[in-house]
Amino acid sequence: MKKSILKALATLTVALVLPIASPSLAQEGVTVLSEADLRSLVTFGPAAQLKLAECETKSYPTCTYIWGLPDSGDAARMALGGKPDGDKLLTIFAQARSLADFDRVLGSYKDAVPVENLGVAAVWSDARDQLSLITVDNLIIHVYVQIWKLDDPKATAMRVADFLLAAS
Repeated sequence: MKKSILKALATLTVALVLPIASPSLAQEGVTVLSEADLRSLVTFGPAAQLKLAECETKSYPTCTYIWGLPDSGDAARMALGGKPDGDKLLTIFAQARSLADFDRVLGSYKDAVPVENLGVAAVWSDARDQLSLITVDNLIIHVYVQIWKLDDPKATAMRVADFLLAAS
């Protein structure tokens, strides 16, 4: 009886600590892109401006970058707690315990296509416009690309992922 109570307490402790620990561990692997880095990695129109560059921890550390032409509605959207309009890049970082965690993440992808020579394992999803990879340190990185009229979002996501891997 005492052994089962201790086991239950240990399980409860892990269940309570893991959601807190994983994002904080992932926070160490977060690479914030400067505007110069962003402009070298993604397509900016000639008059486009960086409208938002923020990194925050939601469920996991997430960096959001939005750029485009100045828009009079952006200030109102942001005042109401929204985001400005424009092209978007998100990078999301999650600390996994093992490669098996990455396999579980991929279970939600219906169209995952393996990507070679990027991290330990990587996949691209056309449906999500997202590249997901895991590093040797079991850091899972998602790169989501939403750029209007972009011919090859996969290539852009791979450039960003290469940059993030080199910076870490």
